[in-house]
Amino acid sequence: MKVLLLSTPKVGQYLQDAESNYTIIDALSRCGISGKHFSIYTKNQLFSVLRLERPEIVYCADYYTTEDNGEHLCIHALLEENQIPFIGSSPAALELVLSKSDLKAKWWLNNVSTPPYFPVQNINNLVLAADGYSTLSDYPYILKPDREGYSRGLDESSIVFDQKSLETKTEDMLKSYKKILIEKYLGDFSDIREFTVAMIGNGHHKLLMPAELTLKQKKLLRIITTEDKETHKTQALPVKDMELSRKLTTLSEKAFDIAGVRDYARCDLILADGRLYAIEINGQPMIPDKWFEVCASGIGLDPTEYINAIFLAGLLRNIRNGYGDLTIPHQMLEKLPVQILEVILK
Repeated sequence: MKVLLLSTPKVGQYLQDAESNYTIIDALSRCGISGKHFSIYTKNQLFSVLRLERPEIVYCADYYTTEDNGEHLCIHALLEENQIPFIGSSPAALELVLSKSDLKAKWWLNNVSTPPYFPVQNINNLVLAADGYSTLSDYPYILKPDREGYSRGLDESSIVFDQKSLETKTEDMLKSYKKILIEKYLGDFSDIREFTVAMIGNGHHKLLMPAELTLKQKKLLRIITTEDKETHKTQALPVKDMELSRKLTTLSEKAFDIAGVRDYARCDLILADGRLYAIEINGQPMIPDKWFEVCASGIGLDPTEYINAIFLAGLLRNIRNGYGDLTIPHQMLEKLPVQILEVILK
């Protein structure tokens, strides 16, 4: 079987991106899948590579490429429109989870526990805010870019404790981001704990794998930033408490299902004041992903096996839906743990 791996690395990220993709290629090669990686930046490049390589299935962790005029185009939408099988969520689900406020709105409608929030956006220099923004009083709040992942745009100044700070920070962030999310900050509760739950599979055939996230050094204001992640100031450990694990997987499964993600994803959750809250979903984690790896280790999957389990889930979904002329490599069925196959294949 032949898989094509695509990415759109930014300047300065070429080596890291290549290493990540070749880690995936090496993992897949052990289970009977041959992979090639290409960096693509335009729609024309995308289709040139597809014509040249003729892959049986595609994996792309990045979301967008560009038209010749610079217009952003969703890579997964282009693949879907051309009936090319791919690993990962649908364009609609990816678009939903990219927006923290849109995802939370859907969660609220479906009774998924998530902290109170207020979206604010700048449209042609006109600031539009949700009802209640002007009378916010249950401080503190945390302000986040609406469509950024990996904790980008977050630091200690993102947490505000009064109206003046809220207005100042809102104005400052709207200079850089078209839309921001104001969310009730939970980090000041004494029982605060943070978790992430990795998912592999679809429908009732899902592996749900929780891990707890901690900071190696205590902060005055609890917040995990991009710098904390990149400089390894965080630690993730599989959740071993069975009752806590059950609660985490129950809430995260509902959050995943409402979002409509498929094949694989990660959901971040917070326990505060004795209650669990869904915070956001990473609909397309950039594997290999350290937190995903820790989650997977909790059910006995090693770094190679969890990558192959993701591809198995995606292959099965495409086969069941009649997309492409796909088969499951026998090496994949032979090398993945039996208990994992029982869940994904049942």
